[in-house]
Amino acid sequence: MNIRLLIVATLLGACSATSNDTAKTIDISAAKLAEIKSEPYTPGNGPGGFAAARLSGFGSDTAPDGILFLGYGPYLHEMGFGRGMMITAIDGLSVNEIFASRWQGLRLNNPAAFDAAHYKDMIEYLFRKQPGDNVLISIDMNASAVEKDSVVHEPAIEHWRINFRL
Repeated sequence: MNIRLLIVATLLGACSATSNDTAKTIDISAAKLAEIKSEPYTPGNGPGGFAAARLSGFGSDTAPDGILFLGYGPYLHEMGFGRGMMITAIDGLSVNEIFASRWQGLRLNNPAAFDAAHYKDMIEYLFRKQPGDNVLISIDMNASAVEKDSVVHEPAIEHWRINFRL
């Protein structure tokens, strides 16, 4: 009887470990969250590069579905984003499902064009949470903003949890 219980407990533990597989946890203070909400976009080529984003995976685009960046701006850069990283999902929803229609109505009328307005909208969406909430983002660590590089793309997905502290 005890052996069966031990086996069941081990299997349940293995299942919960894989479903909660987060590579990184980031804590955002209430003060930092308020700063991001008050200024979701910082113009210019500052820390993290020029903040511009686009959706990939449309039509003949060889890149997989996700948000590609020219730069990560100050907020994503501070969280650890760098070259070759692409957000593919937020809380389990595909970013293409979330942003395709939203970005079609922005300044360039094209979700697949690099634009600062796309970046700003993505930051506003990602950080719309309140202190005490959290969000899970899926990140392709092997993405490239250069289309010819994406032909041989082999995704390496990590899940990062962002906790918004009180």
